[in-house]
Amino acid sequence: MQLTRLVYASHHGGTSEDALRDIFDRSCKNNANDGITGLLIAGDEDFLQLLEGGRTVVAECMMRIMKDDRHQRICILLAGETEDRLFSQWSMRCLKAAEIPQEIQDRYWVNGMFDPVQLPQAELEGLCLALSEDNSDKTLEMRG
Repeated sequence: MQLTRLVYASHHGGTSEDALRDIFDRSCKNNANDGITGLLIAGDEDFLQLLEGGRTVVAECMMRIMKDDRHQRICILLAGETEDRLFSQWSMRCLKAAEIPQEIQDRYWVNGMFDPVQLPQAELEGLCLALSEDNSDKTLEMRG
């Protein structure tokens, strides 16, 4: 299988804890069925999501996301082949941006704010790598 990684940002305009939990629950179920792993960061206004898996299933997942009205102004930030999964232990790790360890925020937030669209590619990759190595308990219990 050709392993693909796709990272996108979308605007949600504010989401409730229940809506975030619903997104997480559906993502965990769908991703486990499709062999997708990844990360979802929920900021006050925006999402950043990383998906890893086979090219076809990642593309199909992205098509579902594009039809989901909780995601607006979707912007693909990275897409391509990869050798290894960063989030192999999670069908979807879900984090609130404000609860990400301060040292990671200090390195990757733009002017003190979670703004993934403004991150250069190298910093976006660095953020994903840092979160894959972070073992803090700030995850919404995501080992799906």
